[in-house]
Amino acid sequence: MRDISIRLLWHKQAQFAGYLLAEELGLAEKNGVRIRCQGLDFACKHVNAIFEGQADMAVASPAHLLESRDPAALRWLLSIQQQSPLVYPARKSDGIATLADLAGRRAGVWPGHEDLELRWMLHRAGVADDAVTRIPMPDTVAPFLAGETATGQMTSYHELHVVEETIPHDELVIFDGRASGTQILKDGLIVPASLVEAEPEIVQAVVDAVLEGWTIAFDDPERAIAACLRARPERSHAEESAQLAAIRALSLTGATLTEGLGFPDPAHMEAAARAMREVEGAAPDTAGLRDPRFWQAAPTVFRSASWAEGAA
Repeated sequence: MRDISIRLLWHKQAQFAGYLLAEELGLAEKNGVRIRCQGLDFACKHVNAIFEGQADMAVASPAHLLESRDPAALRWLLSIQQQSPLVYPARKSDGIATLADLAGRRAGVWPGHEDLELRWMLHRAGVADDAVTRIPMPDTVAPFLAGETATGQMTSYHELHVVEETIPHDELVIFDGRASGTQILKDGLIVPASLVEAEPEIVQAVVDAVLEGWTIAFDDPERAIAACLRARPERSHAEESAQLAAIRALSLTGATLTEGLGFPDPAHMEAAARAMREVEGAAPDTAGLRDPRFWQAAPTVFRSASWAEGAA
C-alpha cells in the first residue's frame, strides 16, 4: 500500500470534506493508495511542503503554483471550488468606503504568497502597490478585531462569520474581487511533475478518490460533516454544516456546471498569470502547468456535468 500525503491549505474542516472522506473511507485503497491529509503548517505552506519533501501533494491554487520557486516542477490537476472565497472587510467608522481609502493603512494577509488577489484589486482601483502595508496575519482575525489592521484577508465561509459575531454587518464594508474581475481561485490539487511522469497510476488513484469523496460530501452532507467533526472534534455541527453549504455553492457553479466537478478551468490560471503581469510586470510561462488528463480519465459518475447540475 502506497501512502500519499496531501498538505491542506488550512486546518482540517469542511472546506476539505471531500479529501477527508477520501482518507477516512479509504477510497483510493482499492488502487493500492492510502491518502493521508495534513493540516495547515504556517512554517511550510501548500506547495512548499512538496518542495521540502513534507508532502506528496498539496491543496493549493494556480496562483500558488505560478508564484512558487519552480512552477515548471508542479502540475495543477483539479479544482473543486470555482470561485474565490476571499473577502476583505473594513470598518465604515474608520472612514473606509472604497479600496482607495485603504491607502496609507495596514492590511493583514496570510503569509506564503497569499496576497496576489488583494494587490490586484488595489492595482485595478488605482492604489499603488506600496501604498498599503501588508502584514502577516495569523490563523485568527484577532489583529483586525483589535484594530491593528484596517482590513484582513478572510474567507466568506469562515473568518468573516467570526468578525460578524463581534462587529454588526452594517458597520462593515466588504471588498472582494467580483466587481473588478480580480478574483483569483484559492482551490486546487497541485502535484509534482515528477510524480505525474513516474507514477501516473498513483496520481489517477488519488484524483479518482478525491472526486468520489467530494461527490459523497455533496450528496450526503451529514456523512461529510461527521467525518469533519472526527477530524476536528472541537468544532460544532453548525459550523461545519454552514461551511460545507458555502463550499458547495462555491463549487457547483461556473465550469462545474458546463464541464463537471473538479474541472481545472484554464481561465483560473490565466487570471493568476494576468494578475502577476499587471501587478509584478511578469508571469511564468503557463504552458504545460495545467494537466487535465487525470480529471478526464476519472469515472464519469464523479465528474459529470449532469450530476453537478442536478445537485445544484
